[in-house]
Amino acid sequence: MNHADGAHTDNPVPRTVSNLLVHVLGTHVDHVHDIVTRLETELDSIELQLDKGGHFMRKLLLDGRRFPKMHLDLQRLLQVVSHGDQVFPRVKEKCASKSWFTSEDVVALEDLIGRLRRLKENLGFITNRVTTLQASLDSWQSEQINKSLYYLSFLSIIFLPLSIVTGVFGMNVGGVPWTEQKNPANRDGFFNVMLTCVVILLVLLLCFLFPSLYSHVSAWRTRRALTRSSSQNKRHLKLFKGHKEGYIRL
Repeated sequence: MNHADGAHTDNPVPRTVSNLLVHVLGTHVDHVHDIVTRLETELDSIELQLDKGGHFMRKLLLDGRRFPKMHLDLQRLLQVVSHGDQVFPRVKEKCASKSWFTSEDVVALEDLIGRLRRLKENLGFITNRVTTLQASLDSWQSEQINKSLYYLSFLSIIFLPLSIVTGVFGMNVGGVPWTEQKNPANRDGFFNVMLTCVVILLVLLLCFLFPSLYSHVSAWRTRRALTRSSSQNKRHLKLFKGHKEGYIRL
């Protein structure tokens, strides 16, 4: 948006009814222009803060619902500007046919209508920017929630088998192996239980790492096959060139 476009001008003191009408409408357009400029400046500063702030700034904007409030203000302002875009041409048509309305004021009204339409376009651009920023924040929030759920699921999967093992060996019933402390044959019971927990933990980690390992192995095999096929193609190309050079031109 060009901030110099439609800036405040030194309006003379209205001397006629037509001057007064143009002055009132011009004041309205100037006020709307100031609001749009302030919103655009605020949006520019927010974008700059987002580029520098990172996690904390995004969290602050989401908690404060900054963009939904700004989007609501833009919709209200766009409604006002759209109403003016419909009313101002009618006012110009009505006033242009009056003898007391001067041609200079008609030109001034046309200029105000053009400014109002440019403000409407700029409001549409600002609304699209706000919508895009809000969508990016929602996407970032969804990613953070998915990461938290992934870590929580990972911890649950790890500690659930371990809690089952400790629960089984912690039962106060007879016949549980490695629980008789007075028996010299069970002196390694604690070590055996801990070893069982470590084995379960390693198996779980292997299950989590297996997809990534499989993808790496598959990518390595694919690259190897491509390299082998490219070397064979180069070999066939050299043989073809050798046969072609051996031909005798008639």
